[in-house]
Amino acid sequence: MSMALSMATQGSVVRIKDIVSGERMKKRLGELGLYEGSEVLVYKNDVCGPVILKVLDSRIVVGRGQAMKIMVE
Repeated sequence: MSMALSMATQGSVVRIKDIVSGERMKKRLGELGLYEGSEVLVYKNDVCGPVILKVLDSRIVVGRGQAMKIMVE
């Protein structure tokens, strides 16, 4: 069952299933380590504001609008 990254609970590890956007955004996120099949830790996800992720050894901040386009399971 997939859901938007913006709905993932803080502290959970999720796998990216799909990125529902254009090629430019997919490329940009891929360069940050966010691509189909990658696992990320949801470091911080409040009700509003950006989502902070831990990808490999880095923390990445993703805007709420972008997080709504990243489908995870």
